[in-house]
Amino acid sequence: MSRGLITPVYQQPTIMFPSSIPNTLDDATHEAMDNLVNKHMPGITGEPNIYNYMFLLQIIVRFANGTMDPKYDSSQATLALLGSQPALLTMLRVAWNSKSYRDIRNLEILQAPNRILTAEEGKLERIESRTDLLHRAFVSPYRGKAVDAFCEYLEQNNKKFDLYEPDGTPQYYGKFCSIVQSSGTGKSRLLLEVRPSSYLPYDLWFTLSSFPRGVLVLYMNLRPPDDDTGFPARDDVPATILMSEPETEAVDYSARCCAFFAAIFMTVSEHLSTNLASGSLEDALQRWNDSICKLGSEDRKQFFLRLKARYEMYRKLIKSDEPVTETSGESCGSPISGEYSTRIICTTHVSRTYVLGGQVEQAMRRDGQPTKQQQQATRRMPGHQYMIHAYRKMTKALGKLFIGRDSHKPKFVIALDEAHEISATSKPESYCLSTILCRAISIYSGADRDANHAVWVVFASTNSRVADFAALRPYYDSARLSSDGRLLYPPYSQLGWDQCADPLEGISATEVARAGHIIGYGRALWKSLQELYDVVQMKLVATTKLSGPPGNEDLPLVTWSQRFCLNITMGHHGTMKFIQSAVASHLRVCVRTTQDRAWSFTTYPSEPFVSCAAASILHRQNNLDIYLEALEDKILSGMVDVGKSGELASRLLWLLAKDLYVRRTPSHRFAIPAADGQEWNSELADCQMISVVDYLRFVFGEDFWDRAGWEAKEAFKDAFVNFSHWVSMDQDISVPKNGDNWSGADEWTLRHWHRTSAVQCCHGQPLVDKMIPIYFKETVRSREDHSRVSQIFISDKARISASKKNLNNITRHHESIDCHSSLPWVAILVDLGLQKSAVEVDFSVRKSSRPTCQYAPDSPCLHIYAAAINQDTFPFLSRSERLPLTLRNIIGHEQIPPNDGQLTQFVQEQVRCGSTSMGCHMNWGAWTKTCSSEDSSSPRVGDNSNARRKRRRAL
Repeated sequence: MSRGLITPVYQQPTIMFPSSIPNTLDDATHEAMDNLVNKHMPGITGEPNIYNYMFLLQIIVRFANGTMDPKYDSSQATLALLGSQPALLTMLRVAWNSKSYRDIRNLEILQAPNRILTAEEGKLERIESRTDLLHRAFVSPYRGKAVDAFCEYLEQNNKKFDLYEPDGTPQYYGKFCSIVQSSGTGKSRLLLEVRPSSYLPYDLWFTLSSFPRGVLVLYMNLRPPDDDTGFPARDDVPATILMSEPETEAVDYSARCCAFFAAIFMTVSEHLSTNLASGSLEDALQRWNDSICKLGSEDRKQFFLRLKARYEMYRKLIKSDEPVTETSGESCGSPISGEYSTRIICTTHVSRTYVLGGQVEQAMRRDGQPTKQQQQATRRMPGHQYMIHAYRKMTKALGKLFIGRDSHKPKFVIALDEAHEISATSKPESYCLSTILCRAISIYSGADRDANHAVWVVFASTNSRVADFAALRPYYDSARLSSDGRLLYPPYSQLGWDQCADPLEGISATEVARAGHIIGYGRALWKSLQELYDVVQMKLVATTKLSGPPGNEDLPLVTWSQRFCLNITMGHHGTMKFIQSAVASHLRVCVRTTQDRAWSFTTYPSEPFVSCAAASILHRQNNLDIYLEALEDKILSGMVDVGKSGELASRLLWLLAKDLYVRRTPSHRFAIPAADGQEWNSELADCQMISVVDYLRFVFGEDFWDRAGWEAKEAFKDAFVNFSHWVSMDQDISVPKNGDNWSGADEWTLRHWHRTSAVQCCHGQPLVDKMIPIYFKETVRSREDHSRVSQIFISDKARISASKKNLNNITRHHESIDCHSSLPWVAILVDLGLQKSAVEVDFSVRKSSRPTCQYAPDSPCLHIYAAAINQDTFPFLSRSERLPLTLRNIIGHEQIPPNDGQLTQFVQEQVRCGSTSMGCHMNWGAWTKTCSSEDSSSPRVGDNSNARRKRRRAL
């Protein structure tokens, strides 16, 4: 056979290159495949390694339309191939640099064993296989109470819709709200689960459920047309109507929105009326659930085709501008009797009065004439009368659903998923699509304000822009208020966490590093993808989602935040932009949003698999030093709060020490294959158990255990740590008033061990600042994991004077800690602010302060005192050029007040009278004295920027 490539780069006599087959694809097909590979391949920073090329080959195979052997879409098979074909690495390197993969596709060893599928067949087979797996996970039994909480949220919103201002103006603008949360947290699943459950008989939902979910749900996905990998898939009919390029004028998009909602109400009414006439509400909802809510079903496709036909009919009616016949009375009759009906008969209630939701603002200018803004706000939307009529007809036809008790509980939910693009601005008028869409919702919901039927439109997205939907804003600049002053509802974010986590007794403490266990913590996404990807592929999915768009400048801050509990300062000019970007593109989680929607509280909850992915990003090539420098910049700008006693520096010190220990050899791998060969029994390197003896030796030097003594080393010979990230506490470890809520020290420690987390204590926690779980593997005779756990407790100090004497005060028996055990434990006090290096260690058996407790009174403790951040104290710091400098600069930043102006801060401190016993907060007599820069007696409560820079250089 002929040699595969003749490019001069490959003419190396010592390397045998794989053979090629004749090219069977045209240039356009190769180019299309290349574009797909380059789109889905994450960027490579630094010099690529074998894992980068492994993933590149998998992507090439995945987007080869069936022409290549699908077994090489597996990490294990691909690694084995690259190991046996070293020349293939060279070819992949050249292909990656050129961004052209034609020669790789033509390699004989990579060809599919069966016939070569056509491009269309290959694409369909790939999409259908992936879709089947995702759909299987999507329809698995729902876990958690998030759906009930969301229904409660909608019920409260519906009650608020009845509220009015003293002048008679409704408080809330329209019946629409939003779900804002990061990727993979279950937004789409929640929207579909609002319907009656598929896992309980329908009659049980109406009799046994704590929150009966007799809700009609119409789910529509608006994702972009080029997104063929997302799930659920795009619904073309509603997405085309709402998201395609609108006409030149806002009035045309207004007509489109009115026709869209009119078509929904009429199509739903027609579909359900027959079922309700011949059966119960429960039966009708069950039929709807089994057909229209079933993703990919033929009934669902036919429903949207009927919706499209109704929409086009309404568009013709609106464009024809036929007059509306006004009649008296409340009944709208039955104006549409068939597909060819062209006239709508409506009541006099369809008038300007309802244009903005039921009431026109009565305020006038001083001359008694309406303001220009009022005139703009009260313009009639084309087609609004058809929309209101269709809405009223639906609520009347579906009376069994809308009439009765629990009127505020949600009855009909129109769910628009992937809706953030609706908030985009359209050209050339520069109007926002959401402005008009939400105005249409306000019109029909306002026309129904007296009856207040619980019909809701819910927008869902990862992007917080979805929460900024509002109507025209002539009165207020704030996007949080509508044009006539009515409020909008804060977004919903509570979707649950750890739904797929193993129970505490479900896995041994020695097996918690298994990938199949770790992916159960956090969002349900990782568990749902388990059948679709292997461990390394899943890691690449996680790193891609965490990294966000290529070239994103927030990635260093994201990486630090996910594992190290960074405290982002509210009020910094870059904070809001970062938070919005982090939730939308970097897996940060929105905890809640204030009622006025001015502030969102976000965080990175404990999610160990994502922590492992973040660690892999942090330690790529030279990333560590680069990211440390980026972190320093954010700290100096005031965006990151470092704490008052070395909290952040200490978190960096201990976890980076473990990271570097795990990566101390070039053979480091993300996951260590399991002995039984099971893919998801592989252990994640950053979650593996590592010996306490080896870890402390790595941190403090080779002679550490010589100084600690033989007894100390023997006591900890079977002790291990496994922490991969930090979590922060909001209260003391043990709070007496919690009563039964306190699970006990052993279970508390074991639960942190299971999710490989270490603890940053709250600011007011007495005696200690951090806890790292310890597990004793062999020493303890008990078979119960609860009896095998202990702790490393750490106290941080950032003062310029020594605090060594406080080490002996550290005890596990303080009422705020309450961790009683006879197992050995470690107490560490670190004076991070000192310049002189010191490491002192002592192993002793201390008497318990509560000898009557159920445990043995003897509690062996290894006491460690360390001072100064340098390589003498912590020899492992030599492994990073930047790390010791960054840690010292962080401590120096804590010791220097952040305000650049001395006099500014002097005056500022006066309003904090009584906050400390210092003169700057108590001696008000000195506050009225004239201070000058030449007066040596002037209070010096601050330090200027030059002093800060000098101090940094000195450090």
